[in-house]
Amino acid sequence: MAHVPVFRTSEVAELMIIKSVLDSEGIDYVVQGEEALTLLPVATLWGGLGNAGVAAVIEVPEEEAEEARKVLLAAQSG
Repeated sequence: MAHVPVFRTSEVAELMIIKSVLDSEGIDYVVQGEEALTLLPVATLWGGLGNAGVAAVIEVPEEEAEEARKVLLAAQSG
């Protein structure tokens, strides 16, 4: 089963919210790079650059991608 990316973020809090939204809708997903967001306090270490270049990507099964995008768009709008 092929997975496709539907969301990318460098914010841990935002990632948690998006995962919650997908969980509540029963949409399967995997997260690539989640560990990197919490490894180092990048903003503190490098003068407030934030998590430049560090991001988590949420991927869903290809057949669920359209539904996942709709759900995420509705969650961001509402």
